[in-house]
Amino acid sequence: MNKKENISKATEELEKITNDKSKKNKFDEILKLEKKYPDDVGILQVISRNYLAIGKNTEALNYLLKAKSLEPKNYSIYYNLGSLHQTFKKDDDAEEFFKQSIELNKNFINGYNALADLSLKKKNYAETIKYLKASVKIDFSIKNINAISILALAIVTNYFKTKNLIELKDAGIYFKKAHELDPSNDKILKQLISFYHLVGMKNEAVYLSKKRTGVFEI
Repeated sequence: MNKKENISKATEELEKITNDKSKKNKFDEILKLEKKYPDDVGILQVISRNYLAIGKNTEALNYLLKAKSLEPKNYSIYYNLGSLHQTFKKDDDAEEFFKQSIELNKNFINGYNALADLSLKKKNYAETIKYLKASVKIDFSIKNINAISILALAIVTNYFKTKNLIELKDAGIYFKKAHELDPSNDKILKQLISFYHLVGMKNEAVYLSKKRTGVFEI
């Protein structure tokens, strides 16, 4: 059996274990599977997540490092290493791993969103906007609505520093898109209403407010 066939077989057996609702000790089964396929990166990453879930951080890290040594250009491993270091409260290290994940896969949305989260935590709104714009450029659908909504808010927050009116026009695009994608989301609707008040679009704000509270039917 060649390496490609081996990976395929390992993945098939792993999915069988994880999808079997009758199994009570799935982790034990996965550990046994690792002995059968010791160099399967997918299995190693699943084991790492399981160890992290039970608080065995050292074991979780060691399994990811082994996976990285086997596939040093696998973007998902770097993303998981970044997520792991976030749990260690090592944001600088996490940031480097997330950056490596998007360097290896330019279309990796989770990597951009993770970097945006770290930038937002540091109140670096320009960086937040940069990463979220890259993210929504790849996926401007409801699957990525959280990034779209946060991008709109980050642009407005940055505007209060820059006073660049062009930014408000930009923010409006993302607020309206988020509402268009999920019109029943009250949080997003309130954000759009607040934005309309901010930019002096009082009629639009009042219209949406009445629609939201059911003062009149549309």
